[in-house]
Amino acid sequence: MPIYVGASGPAAARLAGRVADGFITTSGKAPELYSETLLPALRDGADKAERRIGDLDLMIEMKVSFDHDRARALADTRHWAALALSPEEKTGVEDPVEMQRLADALPIERAASRWIVSDDPDEHVERIRPYVDLGFRPLVFHAPGPDQARFLELYGAEVLPRLRALQATTADAIVEPASRP
Repeated sequence: MPIYVGASGPAAARLAGRVADGFITTSGKAPELYSETLLPALRDGADKAERRIGDLDLMIEMKVSFDHDRARALADTRHWAALALSPEEKTGVEDPVEMQRLADALPIERAASRWIVSDDPDEHVERIRPYVDLGFRPLVFHAPGPDQARFLELYGAEVLPRLRALQATTADAIVEPASRP
């Protein structure tokens, strides 16, 4: 049974590199976190254990909101607005009702800040491409809205075929994930 380690910081990424079969992280943060912090730490851990980073799965949870109606895709992010709260805003908040109140007070643009929000399948692919270029595979998709069946139908029909085509064109080009600048 493969063991994956989730990491949002360098210590856990190093641990994943040393002992895990795979590494899990989430999208929507500053690009430098992945390219300058997490993946180098993962590589460092793998090197210390005399392992190859290319032998690890680099899984990422992609936060995506897609609908033919962009306003609906944007509004759906409201359901997970708490993700957009800063660590300082969440510190000391233990009551889920208070956390929800803080999240509800955010402007919709900020609530959507961690998500790829679009009504254009090609925009989704282009915004996911940097993660693929860093070597992340498999991709796990997290949709924020309550109508998951609708999301699965739309994303499965319109975005996933484009992503599979992208993966087919990049699979042979990436020999050692995360070794790219």
